Amino acid sequence: MNAALTWARLSFRQQRWELILVVVGTAIVAGVMLWFADALTAMIAANPGCLPTTDSGPAPSCVAVVNSYYETQGWADQLLLFSFAAPFGMGVLLGAPLVAREIDGGTAQLAWTLSRSRVTWLLRRIAFVATVVALLLGVLAVTSEVLAAALWPESDLAHDFTYIGRRGWLIVARGMGALGLGLLVGALVGRVLPAILASALVIGLAFTGLSLLHDRWLRADAVVWDQATQVLEHGSMYLDSGIRTADGTIYTWSEAHELGLDASYIDERGQMFASEADMVAGRTLGTDIAFVVPGSRYPTEVLRQGAVAGGLALGALGLAALVVRRRRPV
Repeated sequence: MNAALTWARLSFRQQRWELILVVVGTAIVAGVMLWFADALTAMIAANPGCLPTTDSGPAPSCVAVVNSYYETQGWADQLLLFSFAAPFGMGVLLGAPLVAREIDGGTAQLAWTLSRSRVTWLLRRIAFVATVVALLLGVLAVTSEVLAAALWPESDLAHDFTYIGRRGWLIVARGMGALGLGLLVGALVGRVLPAILASALVIGLAFTGLSLLHDRWLRADAVVWDQATQVLEHGSMYLDSGIRTADGTIYTWSEAHELGLDASYIDERGQMFASEADMVAGRTLGTDIAFVVPGSRYPTEVLRQGAVAGGLALGALGLAALVVRRRRPV
C-alpha cells in the first residue's frame, strides 16, 4: 500500500501542473454540463404546456418560454464540443511530455539505469497517467450522457447517432488512443515543446484519418430510405440523398447529376421530375431516396470505433516501448 502511494505521489509530482490543469478543467466542464442538464429538465417540468414544442409551433403565451429554452439548449449543445476535444487535449498535454521531459531534462539515463528495465519504467509512468485520464474522461462520459439526455428527453440515446463522439464511453477510448500517440511522439522527439506541437499534429491527423475510415464503414452499413413511403427509424444517421429510377437503379445525387438526371420538381409522393411539363405529363425520373444508417446500429458503431481507438493505444504503447528501449538520451 505504501509503495503504491509513493508511486502515485511521485508520478503526480512529475506532471503536477498538467494534471492540475486537466483536473480543474474537467471539474468545471462536468459541473457546467450538469447545471445545464438540470436547467433544461427544470424548464420542461415547470412549463409542461409549452415544452417540449410541437410541429405546429408554440402558442403565443409560450413564445418567451420556448425562446429561453432554445437559447439554453443552444449553449448546452455547444458545451458538448468540450467533451469531443477533451480526449485529444489530454493526449497532447499528458502524453507528449511523459518521456520527452525525462530526456529533455537529462534524467532519463539515471532513471533507466536504476530501473530493472526501461519497459517496466515506461509502464509505471504511463499507468498512473492512463488511470487519471480514464477517470477524468469517465466523468465526462457520464456527464455528457446526462446532458445529451436532457437535450433530447424523448429520445432513446442508446440507439441514436445524435452526438456520436461527444458523449458516452467512446470519449474514454479516444482518450486512450490519443494518450498513446502523445507518448510515442514524445519518446521519438525527446524535447517537451516540440513534442507537444508534434503530438497535436499527429493526433489530429490520425483521428482525421480514422474518421474517414469510419465514414466508409458507415456507408457500407447504410440502407436506402424511401422518403415518401417509409418511416425513418428514430436516431438514424443521414448520410446522403439520391434517386431510385423507374427500373429500380439507385444513384446518389452526384452520380445522377453526372448521368444528366437532374430533377427540379418533386411531388408529395416523392416522385421526381425534370421539368414542370414532365410533372404535368407524369414523366417521372424516379423516386426521392436517402442513404441512412439505422439508429439500431449505434451500439455496434460505438463498439467498433472504441475497439479501433483501443487498438491504436496499444499499438502506440508498443512502439513507444521499442523507442525507449533503443533510445539514447540527448
